[in-house]
Amino acid sequence: MNALSCPLCRLPLVVNSQGVGCEKHHQFDRAKEGYFNLLPVQHKHSLEPGDAKIQLQARRQFLQAGFFEPLKTHLQMLLPRSTKNLLDIGCGEGYFTGAFAEALPAASIYGVDIAKAGVRLAAKAAKSVGLDSRLVYSVASSFDLPVADGSMDVITRIYAPSKDAELYRVMASNGLLVIVAPGEQHLLGLRRRIYREVRPHQTTPIPEGFRLIDQQQVQAGLVIEQPELRAALLDMTPFAWRLSPELRGDIVQKVVTDQLDFVVTIYNKI
Repeated sequence: MNALSCPLCRLPLVVNSQGVGCEKHHQFDRAKEGYFNLLPVQHKHSLEPGDAKIQLQARRQFLQAGFFEPLKTHLQMLLPRSTKNLLDIGCGEGYFTGAFAEALPAASIYGVDIAKAGVRLAAKAAKSVGLDSRLVYSVASSFDLPVADGSMDVITRIYAPSKDAELYRVMASNGLLVIVAPGEQHLLGLRRRIYREVRPHQTTPIPEGFRLIDQQQVQAGLVIEQPELRAALLDMTPFAWRLSPELRGDIVQKVVTDQLDFVVTIYNKI
């Protein structure tokens, strides 16, 4: 946990009997599931910020079924084996974060998300498979990361927001930034059914202070035969807020055949 810093004063956090603390006696206890809450009350904009519990549980159910395996495998192969510290921003329930730990057995993996329900799920999963010694999960804001300056060799950001200055601050001088965003064909069939007008996904701008190295596309067919997994897909996406009960019922009742399309963009620090 050498890369964690105090969200109140920026001093290094050191492990103690209760959790972690800094020299100014700011203390953050370890939850029974194994994570740390490093989100000060003054940085919260709602009682429970981030994705709702039902969304995170649906995401876990859907991802554990293996539909995003092509993206997971692709990202695992991208990671430099020399990586010592990796930060996964917007880790959610930990599907990809756990995969990074599997691919980098000698690295420390840090997952942060503002949604406590997701971090709790991620930490419990890491503990159940014995990865909790290398997987450090924290409830935290991606706009004010409790992470030491220049400490990260790799930062991953999958469908999550962040602040360019914070990415730059915590990235090592020779580090890699990997951002995953939806491609134009991603779930296009469902989007056409749900929205009157299907708008193109916004292009991810180059983060300030970084240089574009490469951009890759990961595509795969998607066939969802189980109705409970079709429901999980709807619940884990913004689709859930746009669906009438009638259309939702129609989608859940019939086999979904669609396309997965991800844009993986790689940067390094200037």
